[in-house]
Order: sequence, then structure tokens, then C-alpha cells
Amino acid sequence: MTASPKVWRRGLAALLAASVLAGIVLWFNGRTTQSEGNQRFEDYPELFVEAMSCPQRGHALANGHQAEELARVRADRYAYDARDGVRAVQLYQQAEACYRAAGADDGVSRVRLAIGPLTARVTTDYAAARLNLENALEQERWSAALSEIQRLVLLTQHLRRHEYVEWLEKIIGRVAARASTVP
Repeated sequence: MTASPKVWRRGLAALLAASVLAGIVLWFNGRTTQSEGNQRFEDYPELFVEAMSCPQRGHALANGHQAEELARVRADRYAYDARDGVRAVQLYQQAEACYRAAGADDGVSRVRLAIGPLTARVTTDYAAARLNLENALEQERWSAALSEIQRLVLLTQHLRRHEYVEWLEKIIGRVAARASTVP
């Protein structure tokens, strides 16, 4: 038995309409994902490019001790707040500059021993967060992407006007909206 021409045309029209609708949906999904993921992930800022100097006021040795102690406290808090890791490295750099200005070689070597592993840890966490964000955006895992964006915003908060940081701040709203609509 053959289907009547009316039934055949309706089926063809329904198939054509479904194909067009699927194409439109794929086009819109691909377009938004591409606009969120179009940032070249190689264009990220370095976290520790500016050398810290010792403050001019006060005695350099006292400033070194103070900066070192604050750096230790911030380093301990890094597990709870990404900003503290960045700030701890900066304070260690400041302490090193102060010890160097005061001629305290033992302070310089002590700070160098502390700053190396912390800098490596923060830099590694920064690289991991960037990679995790890239993967989450590609796989449309919006909650994971939102978490990584928030971590990256905290890690880069001290940087001024870098296009990567501005891109993170720009996409956070769209990713948060998608994360809230996905069960």
C-alpha cells in the first residue's frame, strides 16, 4: 500500500520544519557558546609581574618583619580565599625588598624559601582554573564554569584593566544565568 500524496506531503513538511527548527536551535546554542569561549586562553595576564618595593616610611628591617608576618597569615588563609594567596606572595616580595634594603641576608633567604613554593602553588592553581574553565565552557557545564570564573576573578582581582579579566567579568552573568536554569 502506498500512502496518499496528502499524507506524504504532510510528513515531508513536518520533517522539513523539524530540521529547520533543529538547525536554528543548534545555531543559537553554538553562537552563544562560541561567544563565551571565543577568548584566546593564551591571552591571560601573569599574576606576579610587578616587583614589590619596600615602603619608604619606617625602618626597612621592621617593615620586612611586618610584611613577612602578614604574608604568613595570608598564606595560611589561601585555602579559603584565593585573594589571600596572591596577596601573600606580594607581601613576601615586599618583605624581601625590605630585608635587602636593610642588609638582612638571613631575612632574604628565609623569605625566598617561603615564597618559592607559595608562588608555584598559586600559579599552578591559576593555570588549573583557566583549564577547568575552558573545559567547562566547551562541555557546557555551567555550574563548574561559574565556579572557575569566580575563582579566576578572585585570583586576578589585583590586576588593573586586562582584557582577560574584563572578559571574565563580562561572561559571569551569562554563565550564572545558564547555571541557574540547568537542573
